[in-house]
Amino acid sequence: MTTPIVTELPLRLEPTTSDSFLDPAPERAAAAGVISELDRRQTDGIDVRLLWNDTDDQLVVAVFDAKTGDGFQLRAAPHRALDVFHHPYAYAASEARARDDRLAI
Repeated sequence: MTTPIVTELPLRLEPTTSDSFLDPAPERAAAAGVISELDRRQTDGIDVRLLWNDTDDQLVVAVFDAKTGDGFQLRAAPHRALDVFHHPYAYAASEARARDDRLAI
């Protein structure tokens, strides 16, 4: 057995375990599409992000409250995306009210 010399070592590091974030399965990556963060704001533990999925051309506002661990997502029409981004709780309440009205019929 010979002792390896420096030139026999790999030129770059290889991961020891697979990382699904860095190397997603092709079928999952195609189905998920590419999601871009268009804007983000954080206030008092509440994280609000405006996201765009280029595969289905949908805008989504995602809200997460770090204090309670609660979160929700709202789809946003392109002409209202910034308004939903700045007032997500108002839009969430109006969507809940509309859902309740549809169930009552």
